[in-house]
Amino acid sequence: MDSFLDQISKFSDAGVVIQEGNMLACLALSFVLSMIVAKVYQYSYRGASFSPAFMHTLVICGMAIGAVMLIIGSNIARAFSLVGALSIIRFRNAVKDPRDVAFIFLTMAIGMACGTGFYLIAVTLTLVSCLCIVLMSRFGFGEHGSVEKVLKIQSPAVKDFETLFDPILKEHTSRFNLLSIESSRMGTELELTFGILVARTFSAEKLLKALSGINQNLRVQILGSNFTLDL
Repeated sequence: MDSFLDQISKFSDAGVVIQEGNMLACLALSFVLSMIVAKVYQYSYRGASFSPAFMHTLVICGMAIGAVMLIIGSNIARAFSLVGALSIIRFRNAVKDPRDVAFIFLTMAIGMACGTGFYLIAVTLTLVSCLCIVLMSRFGFGEHGSVEKVLKIQSPAVKDFETLFDPILKEHTSRFNLLSIESSRMGTELELTFGILVARTFSAEKLLKALSGINQNLRVQILGSNFTLDL
C-alpha cells in the first residue's frame, strides 16, 4: 500500500499554488466564450419550448469546468476525489433535443481548454464551432422540402369514418397516416389524429375550410412541424 501511494505522489503537485492571474483569465475567458455559444444556441434554436435557463446553464457549465480543471491540475489524488464527489450527483431532467447535449459538451470542452491554459484552442474551438452552427442553421442543413405536421379532427360517429377524410387529405397533403382514434361524448363524436406530410407552401386555411364541410364545423387542430413540436 505504501509503495502504491509513493507512486501516486510522484505524479501529484499538491504544493502547486494556483496563480490569481491564471484563475481570472480562465474564468473570464470561459465566461465570454460560453456566452458566445449560448447566444448562438439562442439564434439557431428552432423548437417551441425555448428555455433561457438552459443558456444560463451553458455559461455556468463552461466556467465551472474551467475552475475544476484549475483545481485538479495534474494531481491524481484530486482527480479521484472529484470523481467520488460528483458520483453522488443525480440529474433527473431528461434532455429533449440532442442539440442540447452537443452544446453542453461544447461548453465543457471550452472550459477544459481554458482551465488547462490552452486559450488559443478554446478561442478557435468557439469561433469555428459557432460559425459552423450558424451556417447550418442559416441554410437549413438537414431539413427537407416537406414538413411533417399532426392533424386532429373531431367528427360525428358516422359510418366509414376511417376513410371519410381521405379525399380531402389526398388533395392537400403529400402523405397522410391515421395515428389514433378516440371516442368522446358517450360515443357520439370521434377524434381522429393524422400524421401528414405537406409542402412548405401548404395553406392551413384551405385545409380547414375543406374539412369543416365534412365534420359539421367541429374542432380541427393542426400542430407544428417535426422539428419544432417538442412540447
